[in-house]
Amino acid sequence: MSDRVVIRIPASIKHVALVRATATSLAAMLDFTYDRITDLHIAIDEICSRILATSSPRARRLEVTFTIEADSLRIQACGDAPARHDTPFLTTWSRAILESVTDGVEVTSPDDIACATFSLAKG
Repeated sequence: MSDRVVIRIPASIKHVALVRATATSLAAMLDFTYDRITDLHIAIDEICSRILATSSPRARRLEVTFTIEADSLRIQACGDAPARHDTPFLTTWSRAILESVTDGVEVTSPDDIACATFSLAKG
């Protein structure tokens, strides 16, 4: 059985610390190691900053859904405004970062909204 936690924050990089704090709490409940929690922070920072950078200026919120499994977390982050088409969602550098700290990342754009999902096992 999995549980879900959903948080919504203003579309501002200064509020991403709330997402990291939530992730830390959930990862600690799953007995993630300190290194895996650090990986989680890096992935959240990268995903959230890319969503904010590629969403239209009309973006007002960022929604992050944590799905809690027995030994892993799955995190989906989405903006609330259409994605800009003049900037790629993941740069080469962003993809390299995410592939090195997560167990998989997927970028989607339902209704032209930028979303990314990644997972981490407690390792």
